[in-house]
Amino acid sequence: MVHLVSFDPDVEERVRFIEETRPGDIVVRTLDRLEAGEDARDLVVAAALAVSRSSELPAGHHGGPIHPVAGIHAVLSMMDRLDGEDSQLPAIQSVALACKHIHLPSMGPTAMVRFDDLNRNVSQERILERLADSVRVHEQRLAERALTLACETVSPGRILDCLLPVALERNVLDDHYFLYLVYAMRALDRIGWQWGPVLLRPVVRYLARHAPFSGFGEFDQQAIDDGIAFHHRLGELDALMDTFGLTPDTVPLKTGPSETAAIGEFADRVGAVASIAELPGMVAEVMGGGLSLEGTCEALSVGGARIFLRSHTANPFDVHIHTGISARRYVIGFPQVSFRSKCLALLGWAWSYEIRYLDSTLTWDWQGKEPAVIEPANVLLDRIEETILAIEGYDVTRLEVPINELVAQDAVRDVVDLARAFVQAGYDTGDLFTLATRLACREDASEMHGYKIQQAALEEYRFCRAPLNWVHAVAAVKQCSVTAPVNPKRFYPQYASRLAA
Repeated sequence: MVHLVSFDPDVEERVRFIEETRPGDIVVRTLDRLEAGEDARDLVVAAALAVSRSSELPAGHHGGPIHPVAGIHAVLSMMDRLDGEDSQLPAIQSVALACKHIHLPSMGPTAMVRFDDLNRNVSQERILERLADSVRVHEQRLAERALTLACETVSPGRILDCLLPVALERNVLDDHYFLYLVYAMRALDRIGWQWGPVLLRPVVRYLARHAPFSGFGEFDQQAIDDGIAFHHRLGELDALMDTFGLTPDTVPLKTGPSETAAIGEFADRVGAVASIAELPGMVAEVMGGGLSLEGTCEALSVGGARIFLRSHTANPFDVHIHTGISARRYVIGFPQVSFRSKCLALLGWAWSYEIRYLDSTLTWDWQGKEPAVIEPANVLLDRIEETILAIEGYDVTRLEVPINELVAQDAVRDVVDLARAFVQAGYDTGDLFTLATRLACREDASEMHGYKIQQAALEEYRFCRAPLNWVHAVAAVKQCSVTAPVNPKRFYPQYASRLAA
């Protein structure tokens, strides 16, 4: 007899609420529950479980559980950072997005089978071997079975180490093979690893599927062909490790004050690059010269943020410079992850599809122009908010050009200049991050991308040393000025109307 995955009664009720409520009613009914005293965090957990067990993986990477789950870490973190009623909005958006995906005919509803016949009389090593083998040979169901066993007995770090080789190889085809894995694990770090089998089964199905060979959706044939070409070049990254003698004995893990100058110098080189895909050789060179894994990640973080500020893109999904670096920082922090995977993660960052394609957009000056007058902090914050809210947003469902060809309006550049003036005046960047986070939460068209960059930029700002780190605060505001105006807004107007009643 076939049984489906189910949960304890309280959790099951919340999950079914999200699965069974119509998308048009989900915001109001979620607000009803919150006003009745329900914990918003419990609803976020339910959203992650519901969208994982009851929606199907998309053909590409938009839809299904991918971005709703990948956004959980950001959602919960933003709830912690916002005050009052604002702190509820990320949870409402998380619930609404999960509900929407479950009810779209292209991806839901579906069901997750419970495995009642697993052989638990097997070693951890054998479980991990089965997991790695099944993912590599595209046996999705076998991968789910092995993953379920792994979550019962194996540490998160060893599971990550097992899945990274395939995730990193396929990162050049689509960043989300790597990002979905890492951010699903970060979600579990927040909500509890008891939910590992539910959240990670779709992840290993995604890793185990066949990559496409023909254009579809946002991936035209040129993008597919480029990804395949980079996939054939992956051996070059291993060769760089050999050429520059990158080993655990020659490349330290930890950074320190002695690396400050080297990090600044390499960040300058990264931020000024003309062809992003040429970066792996530069990365290998500095690590071969003794720069630590953490120091290399920090230089890529600062330099990457400068690249982001150079880009004129108005694509609300262009957040992968920051989310990709934050994910790599997470990976190199695991002692169970192999040195090779940590190195390849850093070397291959620039070959990620949604990073390397930005070359043609690098037309702005990341340093901007000096303000004529230094205005008070509250005046600058008000001007930033007013300018963002005055930007006329486009409708992502009615674009006349591909979304990755959209060019930001002059008002976005004005916002960047104002944010730069704010941080360079020495004002509290926490106020800037809070403003950007509060406004970004109003948008629901980017599948949590606007949320993820807000959290990743904040984390990178905190990890990177001053005075280099200010670019992350400005980057957060820049992307907010792109995403916050985007239409359609399906959920925020209902939320705002309810609060105003």
